[in-house]
Amino acid sequence: MMTSPMSFVEEYKNAEYLELIVVRDKLIAYIHEYEKKDLEGDRSGKEWMSNPGPDVIYQVYLEYLGELCALMKNRYNADYVWGDKKLSEDYKRANT
Repeated sequence: MMTSPMSFVEEYKNAEYLELIVVRDKLIAYIHEYEKKDLEGDRSGKEWMSNPGPDVIYQVYLEYLGELCALMKNRYNADYVWGDKKLSEDYKRANT
């Protein structure tokens, strides 16, 4: 069973912005892969035998992405526009 979009985003309400980017990118990667396969008509994988199927997961991930993007917008605004943080500095700190 998949969680609701609001429950999903609630898990990340205290995450750092860079963490939110990683989550967003994972959602987008699944979405792209699903679309690529669906455009090719490829529904041959064993994942199509699971419940929920890839088509349902795709739709839910789109909803997750929408909620996550709203959270990211608010976090970016609070931390980097109105706050004193710099994304480049956070990135450098995270990768050293």
